[in-house]
Amino acid sequence: MNRDEFKQKRVELAQKAEAIKNAMAIKSPEELQRATECSVRGFRAVLFGEKAFRTDLVVFIIASVVAFLLPVTWCERAVMIYTVFIALVAEIINTAIETVIDRISTEWNVLSGKAKDIGSAIVFVAFFGAGITWAVILWGLAAAYCK
Repeated sequence: MNRDEFKQKRVELAQKAEAIKNAMAIKSPEELQRATECSVRGFRAVLFGEKAFRTDLVVFIIASVVAFLLPVTWCERAVMIYTVFIALVAEIINTAIETVIDRISTEWNVLSGKAKDIGSAIVFVAFFGAGITWAVILWGLAAAYCK
């Protein structure tokens, strides 16, 4: 490596180090407030604008109550609630994808349809995983009571 290449590499590494330092910097209270306001706006948008999210939120609330009523360990309860929570997060991601696609164009397009279908698949896989998790835990619970 010659001297010019070494200098270039050193500059690149310094830039990467600065980017990492900036990414790890603690946010000021004003930045945290702005970030929180953006999050609240996003949550309101999905809550009041998406029927599917409201439905999933009701499922989450019911599942959480059921998980607390079941005679399972705290760890199992946490996993049961968390898996449904992840499905709720997946619905938010799906809504974000659909919103961006609709922002680009409301005309039908193969790639737009594919992106929306993939977003829907995210939600399906998340709920399927939650269902499998609940089934495994409930199966173990039933097996313990049948002994």
